[in-house]
Amino acid sequence: MYPSSKEPMVVELYSKQFDWTARYAGKDQKLGKSDYRKIEASNDLGLLDVPEANDDVIVKGEMHLVKGKPVLFKFRSRDVIHSAYLPHFRVQMNTVPGMETAFEFVPTVTTAEMRKETGNENFNYVILCNKICGVSHYNMQMDVIVETQEEFDRWMQEQETWKEKKSATASIEPVQTGS
Repeated sequence: MYPSSKEPMVVELYSKQFDWTARYAGKDQKLGKSDYRKIEASNDLGLLDVPEANDDVIVKGEMHLVKGKPVLFKFRSRDVIHSAYLPHFRVQMNTVPGMETAFEFVPTVTTAEMRKETGNENFNYVILCNKICGVSHYNMQMDVIVETQEEFDRWMQEQETWKEKKSATASIEPVQTGS
């Protein structure tokens, strides 16, 4: 539970019924500040509009990790207690509303290596919710891709930062309808 590496990759996993969101620290390797009172439709993580939050990268659908690189997971929950369960890595941590929980670990086998080892070309690591958190609990899962540093860097270059998404949303002008 207690970070032992000097420079782990920092990833926040944010849980809410029935969804996981991964937030990667920006170039400064620090997560931007957040406040639950700032949660709204256009800011579902409650990120504060301050310079240190602007370069965080937020993704849904899949999380990417680097083989052999320590990762420090920080967990937050928006609504109820969830349990971040990564069965293939044999790790689990509760996500609790109002508090941050954390642990660190090092992935040692890439997704491609595991597909080869299992003979299953469709194999993916997953993160599941291991608490009965509501009626769609069974849908609360996210793929986890473990890859090389080079593959991760390419993927990260394709992702938008929070600042970029916010700017894109702000530049969309509402459609005016009239008679």
